[in-house]
Amino acid sequence: METKEQKQYYVIVNGQRVEVTEEVYRAYVRPVRAQQRTEKRNKRCKVKGARFGLIRCNGDCSECDYAKSGKALGGTEQSLEALAESGFELPSESDMEADLVAREEYEERTALLHLAICSLNKRQRYILKEIYVNRKTSAEIAADLGIDASAVRHSLQRILASLRKFFEEK
Repeated sequence: METKEQKQYYVIVNGQRVEVTEEVYRAYVRPVRAQQRTEKRNKRCKVKGARFGLIRCNGDCSECDYAKSGKALGGTEQSLEALAESGFELPSESDMEADLVAREEYEERTALLHLAICSLNKRQRYILKEIYVNRKTSAEIAADLGIDASAVRHSLQRILASLRKFFEEK
């Protein structure tokens, strides 16, 4: 049997075996082993415990009747009924429908906004982008364009009025 002084530690780096100290080996291996333990634990199913609700099963899931029935919570396939029985709250159909309608309305407004911005000329789009996306001041934009800051503010007012008119017509 090797004593601690005689034991050699290796890690694999770019496919090559490199000798390292015990401290380096432990620092390298610890997170790898922790990840392996987590993955192994997550593959085990959760079953109803006597006192604490759900607990991790220590048995072999491939032979477990509970896991084979599709009620195991750690496995890859779950039925909606099994999730509901385990205490997972499923959204109601009305919630899902409301979310879908809200998402469709958002997408429509986004598409309409895109059309409105595309209707502006290049300079107007530049001013709008610099103010609202890049958070530049009118003085900074004026310096970029070689015009007065008041002209930028006036252009912004006209741009916003144009966008309001576009949305009122739609």
